[in-house]
Amino acid sequence: MKMTTRIAFDNMKYHKSRNILIGIAIILTTMLLFVIPTVGRGIVKLQFAATDRLYPAWHALYRNVDEDTARKLAAHHDISKAGIRSDAGYMSLEQASVAMLYVDETGRELYKMAPERGRVPQREDEIVVSPGILKELGQQGDIGDTITVPYQIFRDGGLDHTQQKEFRICGFFEDSEANLENRMYTALVSEAFLKNEVPKEELAYRFLLQIADGDNPDTVEIEEKIKHIAEQFGISEKDININEDYLVANYVDPVMIPAIVLIMLVIMLAGMITIYSIYYVSMNQRIQEFGRMKAIGATKRQIRQIVLREGLCIAAITVPAGLLIGTFVSQVVMKVFVSVKAPAKSAIYIDTIKAVFEEGEVSLWCWWEYLLAAAVMICTVYFSLVRPMHVAAKVSAVEAMRMQNAGRRQRSRRKGYGFLTVARLTRRNLTENKKKSTVTILAMAVTGVFMMVVATVLACADPRESASSSILGQYEISPIVERGNKEHPEREWSEILKDNPLNESLKQQIEALPGVEKVDVFSTYTISGGTFAEEEGESLNGVPPEYAKELEKGIIKGKVTYEELKSGDKVIIDNTALWWHPELDVGDKLNLMFRDGEKTFEKEVEIAAIGDYGHGMTRYNYLIMAKEAVDRMSEYNSSEFFHVYADKDYDPALEKELADIVHASGRIQMRTWQEEYDKWSSTTPITAGACYAFLGILAAISVMNLINTMINSVHVRKKELGMMQAIGMSDSQLLKMLQLEGLFYTAGTLVIAVGGGSLLGYPVFLYAKEHGWMEIRNYHYPAAAACTVAVVLLLLQIVLAAVIARSVRKNSLIERIRFSE
Repeated sequence: MKMTTRIAFDNMKYHKSRNILIGIAIILTTMLLFVIPTVGRGIVKLQFAATDRLYPAWHALYRNVDEDTARKLAAHHDISKAGIRSDAGYMSLEQASVAMLYVDETGRELYKMAPERGRVPQREDEIVVSPGILKELGQQGDIGDTITVPYQIFRDGGLDHTQQKEFRICGFFEDSEANLENRMYTALVSEAFLKNEVPKEELAYRFLLQIADGDNPDTVEIEEKIKHIAEQFGISEKDININEDYLVANYVDPVMIPAIVLIMLVIMLAGMITIYSIYYVSMNQRIQEFGRMKAIGATKRQIRQIVLREGLCIAAITVPAGLLIGTFVSQVVMKVFVSVKAPAKSAIYIDTIKAVFEEGEVSLWCWWEYLLAAAVMICTVYFSLVRPMHVAAKVSAVEAMRMQNAGRRQRSRRKGYGFLTVARLTRRNLTENKKKSTVTILAMAVTGVFMMVVATVLACADPRESASSSILGQYEISPIVERGNKEHPEREWSEILKDNPLNESLKQQIEALPGVEKVDVFSTYTISGGTFAEEEGESLNGVPPEYAKELEKGIIKGKVTYEELKSGDKVIIDNTALWWHPELDVGDKLNLMFRDGEKTFEKEVEIAAIGDYGHGMTRYNYLIMAKEAVDRMSEYNSSEFFHVYADKDYDPALEKELADIVHASGRIQMRTWQEEYDKWSSTTPITAGACYAFLGILAAISVMNLINTMINSVHVRKKELGMMQAIGMSDSQLLKMLQLEGLFYTAGTLVIAVGGGSLLGYPVFLYAKEHGWMEIRNYHYPAAAACTVAVVLLLLQIVLAAVIARSVRKNSLIERIRFSE
């Protein structure tokens, strides 16, 4: 036992150059095995802590629950905590939204909405407000003061007419930055006010609940219980709202574990391939060594133990180094993550994450992460050595003692040349070591293929294209639409049709602005019936003729021309709609109810084709028809979107003029291309940077193969090269030979990595496009990534050849000729 360990330790020191490369590979692999789960867990924990601070603590809520059902639900054995909330109405304000809610004690606990000052309302005329609400009302006051509040109550399925009432302030909420920025607030009213204002037969609650978690359920089990309870009480699935953010933050998500395991397996595989190939390349020169051990009585088991312990000795030194480096790297990565500038919509959430990180609420490192990374790395080393151990144990003592370097059989097959050149010397060495060359190339190419596939997805996720897919043109103008607001009946779509602000006059006004190239008009027609429920708010999308080619090009199943869509009897259905209505297919007939103002009529249309279009084209209206047909069916102006094309993607002067027009109207709203671009450009570089950093380290691990192969090739042939130089081979010819060998490995790797990665990248792009990853629409070949891989490998082999040639020249010719393994 002690003898085999001693021999393994001495072998580790003797084969220093090879073991240094193995050590570097182990350090990098260990670092990744530690950093990936540590950073992943740290980011998730930070997000969960921020979620717990910001979001409600209920697992789910059931909408439209009456008082009797709420009482029965609260007694259910699977529900550990229950509360109720009821939306009484809204304050009647033009520029702000203030919801007036009644929430019971448990509900307030689950919503985390205790007043900052004062108490909750008890009497009918008491209210909890915030400074922001008072500002919107244009009034001042403190606890005990009276304010006048205009409000609309929910009655008859919508908001009733405005009323006024004097309320006494009994408490104050704190305004968040989001409240102030979005001008959206919540006021708390009493149960007495709710029951006095809302008719008993119309009183409906949102039932808030937490599922009993005594058996440590995961998120899937909790969601199944939530849906099962709803079924027991006849609550429809559309009335269930599951708080997925809170569940994932506080319970085990079964999807996360396979994702982490998959990433660690990829890292483990890269490490195994590298370590195995390094041992494999150098195994031939050690056959005599193992043969001598056999000759003096070493058993197969002892040979295997020597090879294994040699690898474990290297791991014992390098694994702690990898963990130490990983600790430092993970801290740096986390600091970079929390310092990233967030989009405006996510600013509060990101700021909360930063606060949690700076306060040290979440511990980044955990003892089991160190143990996990070390254990997985030891397993990686062991599996990498299984084949070398087997090969070493099979060596015959007699045959090994007869072999000289590559062996008599290989020497006898050498082809003689009448005239020797550097190219012929290179070719001879490569052809005599085909397996070694193949292993080296394949080991490097695996990472290259993986890199090219990821680079393909990232190249296709262009922020500019993602923004252009989300919105047509640079500006989108549409009417402000509300349903069921009796105070603003003019915002019902049926009323907007009669006096549509998107009229020809507005179009001409916009077209006259400097910088505007054109304005495209899309129409909408409200439909229901068949598979589309009325509450879904499905509409026909009337596409103008300027997009005829784009419509026809986007068809993925079936066939229809734009001219045929003008008939009004055929439609294209967007592929996205099939997620909710998978039963629909080409050739299906839909009996639809068309609603034009107060008039309705039935009409049968045929699904002539299924198309794949960006959200900018559909705007979530997934039934598509020619604009001419939609306009013909309506006696009103059915325009819903003005898509404004400008000569610049971002023109502050033009945007201000359009904003002034929108503000002056008071009936329309605007969305801009720049907003969409800012959203995508803030997230894509972070994803790309993380992916390339991960792949870069994997590539560095794989490059150890090339370094080992070239070093080993020269090491084995030192005597031969010395003799060649003794009879006239110059230093420049030696360097050229090494560069040609490196070029062969580089070319082989590039052919497989770039070629195979390019072929595999396209189906991955199609999958990403079909599943809506990052609004990917168009294929872009990752030329920059392919060129980068090629240049890096070429530079690496040039530098490596020069370093190795210089190392060889350090020894005199006599020393090289006398060299023998």
